[in-house]
Amino acid sequence: MIDLSSRHLLSAALILALAAELTALPQGPPPTPVQTARDTRPTEAIPVGTATVSGTVTVADSGQPARKVRVSLGGSEMRGRTAMTDDSGKFAFIALPAGRYTLTAAKPGHVSVSYGQRRPGPGRPGTPIQLADGQKLQVSLQIPRGGVITGTVLDESGDAIPGTPVRALRYAMQSGARVLQQGGTGSTDDRGVYRIYGLQPGEYIVAATPRNASTAVEIDRMQAEVAAALEMRMTRGAAAESNAAEAEAMASRLAQLRSQLPSGEQPNAGYAPVYYPGTTLPGSAGTVAVGIGEEKQGVDFQLQLVSIARVEGVIVTANGPMPQNVQLTLVSTGHEVPGVGNNSTRADANGRFRFNNVGPGQYMLIARATLGGGRGGGRGEPPTPVASEAARRAAVQARSEQTRLWAMTDVAVDGRDVQNLVLTLQPGMTIGGRIAFEGTTPIPADLSRMRINVSPINPGSGGELASNVNGVVDATGRFSVTGVVPGRYRVMASGAQGWRLSSSIVSGQDTLDFPIEVKPSQNVSGLVITMTDKEAELTGAIVDEKGQPAPDYTIVLYAADREFWTPGSRRIFTQRPGTDGQFTFRNMPPGDYRIAPVLDPEPGTWFDPAFLQQLDSNALRVPIGAGEKKVQNLRIAAQ
Repeated sequence: MIDLSSRHLLSAALILALAAELTALPQGPPPTPVQTARDTRPTEAIPVGTATVSGTVTVADSGQPARKVRVSLGGSEMRGRTAMTDDSGKFAFIALPAGRYTLTAAKPGHVSVSYGQRRPGPGRPGTPIQLADGQKLQVSLQIPRGGVITGTVLDESGDAIPGTPVRALRYAMQSGARVLQQGGTGSTDDRGVYRIYGLQPGEYIVAATPRNASTAVEIDRMQAEVAAALEMRMTRGAAAESNAAEAEAMASRLAQLRSQLPSGEQPNAGYAPVYYPGTTLPGSAGTVAVGIGEEKQGVDFQLQLVSIARVEGVIVTANGPMPQNVQLTLVSTGHEVPGVGNNSTRADANGRFRFNNVGPGQYMLIARATLGGGRGGGRGEPPTPVASEAARRAAVQARSEQTRLWAMTDVAVDGRDVQNLVLTLQPGMTIGGRIAFEGTTPIPADLSRMRINVSPINPGSGGELASNVNGVVDATGRFSVTGVVPGRYRVMASGAQGWRLSSSIVSGQDTLDFPIEVKPSQNVSGLVITMTDKEAELTGAIVDEKGQPAPDYTIVLYAADREFWTPGSRRIFTQRPGTDGQFTFRNMPPGDYRIAPVLDPEPGTWFDPAFLQQLDSNALRVPIGAGEKKVQNLRIAAQ
């Protein structure tokens, strides 16, 4: 064993005793019967054993039994099982085989929890439960109520606007980058009051998005109705006199509405999305910190009138047919809040598009489309289900043959309409290369069963254009992925049984560590993807100074070379040990690593170079060779 002197992020206190003890099942009324998950494979035998996990769930702030909580037990030895707590908050899972399990509890309006979590919250792992044959484990879980943000949204005159949508967006770490995610939604009542509940703990920005009554939109709608009424009059003659009268009334209303439209030089006023405490700039929004079960009141702000405009134009192609599925996104680039302020629409059959109620700012207009190749696999669209391996391969081949088109341009909006934009769709670029194998396992006879995935990195404002692209491999291991739009990507391969991905190198750069940038009109060739049959593995146990398991710690394993301290790095790993203190890391690329135990780190902080630098003073050096199996035990020493 190696002693570690804990300081900074390493706790100096003794580790508390295990959170659960081995006891007999509770007496009294039987718990709610455990229901196994549905399975479409009725002939597969369900593993049966002699171990049991049972316990009680209570509400964190009151200690009262938590009824109708869905408790889920998952593990490698069996499919997941679920149970609902009874009126006493009790649950039980019986006839479990020996193995390693995770236990979670969830209820609407509450914060989901995992067994062994030191603090509830998204991204915080629990402690895996290591069960032995015949073991009867009894546990207690506390499930806290979700947080609440409530306040009032008024218009510029201080009056309530009922039905105004309000969103709470929570900051979270995603692949090492701080991004905003949807946290909860609400709507104002007749007093202008909103209430968003069931929130996870964290930092939020709050946004109200009022609905503008656009004169231009109403004109478009009425023009369509007038045209339909006149067409009916021409085709049905005298039988449609009532429609003709209605059309004339609409025409009169159209003239009145057109007189209200501002001139091309005169900005039109309307409501833009507003962010607490009262700004139309997402980058200037204030944050609202919500603790576990906390209710934040008085998050009040007013809507603001700004100059709004229409952005409209037409989609064309350099050559070939016009696709009928052109999707357009107007991405705000004038702030550093990703995913906020984006609008989407689709072009009509003639390629024309329009965005209404666009506030002042800098934007990027992005267009995407596909031609041919069959359905499925597009952006946001799942592949079409298929019934056989041959059909699946044919479907993947069809999707790989799609022609993916793209266009993008910068747009500045200052309150006046932006008209007559022309976006010319062009085909994506090509990434080509071959697959190599290093190892002793027989190489698959048919390499065409393998698949190539080109995966985008770090969305950002410009990266909104990028999306996953799949490609196929021929029998000799060569591949060509077409339709790759500009962006930064990793290139990966899968589908060779007994082999795993080792590297993906082009021009001396491994895309698995440092993504390649695909630029307009520049194809990428000569990429070599290497597969290996060697799997590195690092195992060990963490114990306290008395030799007892210390499962409360998170084990951080990271590359010693700071060049690899990047968001989403494949050379940075974390894991919570099980109740027995055991941990296992697999699939590490060969190299020099450091390992350190950390007590309850914030999720995602291990991708922060400053965090890793603090660990360096106490971390242990662990060199790992290709395919090496190594054991490294850790002991937490008290000061």
